[in-house]
Formats: sequence, C-alpha cells, structure tokens
Amino acid sequence: MRTFDIAILTAVSLGCSTSTGPRLGDEFELKVGEATALEDLGLWFAFVGASEDSRCPRQAICVWAGDAAVRVETAPFPDAVEADSKTHTLHTRLDPRLLQLGAVELMLVRLDPYPETPSSIPADAYVATFTTRTAQ
Repeated sequence: MRTFDIAILTAVSLGCSTSTGPRLGDEFELKVGEATALEDLGLWFAFVGASEDSRCPRQAICVWAGDAAVRVETAPFPDAVEADSKTHTLHTRLDPRLLQLGAVELMLVRLDPYPETPSSIPADAYVATFTTRTAQ
C-alpha cells in the first residue's frame, strides 16, 4: 500500500493556493501525514512518519545518543502523479541526514517530541522540522 496520498497533496495545493510554502533556507514543521509544496524545488514534500526511534531518553543513561529515522516522500510539483513519488529515509544522527535535490539539500533538523522516559511515543505524535539550503 502506498503511504503517499496524492489526494492529500491535491488538497494541500488547493487549500494553500493563496499562500506560499517554505522557501529556500526556511525551517518548517510537518506533523505525521502532512505535506507541503516546496515551490523553490518544484516538489511536493510529505512527512510520512517515524520508522524507528532509538534515541536515548533524557531520564536514562545510554552508551550512545541513539537515532531516529523518518520517512518522507517527494513528488514533482504541481502535477504530482503517484508513479512519480519517491520514498526516502532521513536520520537524526546517522546518515543520510539530508536529501540531495540537484543544487539544493533538504535536511532533517529535529524530530519532536524527544523521549523523556523509555516508553514509546505514539506514531501520530511526531513533528519533524526540516530546512532547505544550497548544496555544499
């Protein structure tokens, strides 16, 4: 089953037709299931969800800080077609932390909430912060 829902992207484009999405260099947040148009890149961008979260809780002592992985999907803007969508995984500590998109990089800045205790975080509670920048 495809996690990327073209209907959601179409709704985003129609609902946001008078506003612009994030621009190059902006930080922007997406909740699980949300999408935005990255007009500077000619892409739709969706935060599908966190596929794993092994980050060391604040109230624990760990050998290493851990890592979280998020799934994102991209599709051409403005005419997204399900066959054109691509799924990517970005990490908080391990590579890859960014997507190379021609002359621009899309980076995962952080994933919230950060675990406080060893208990799990509900899948729909995640909010990811991303940014774009000129490739280095």
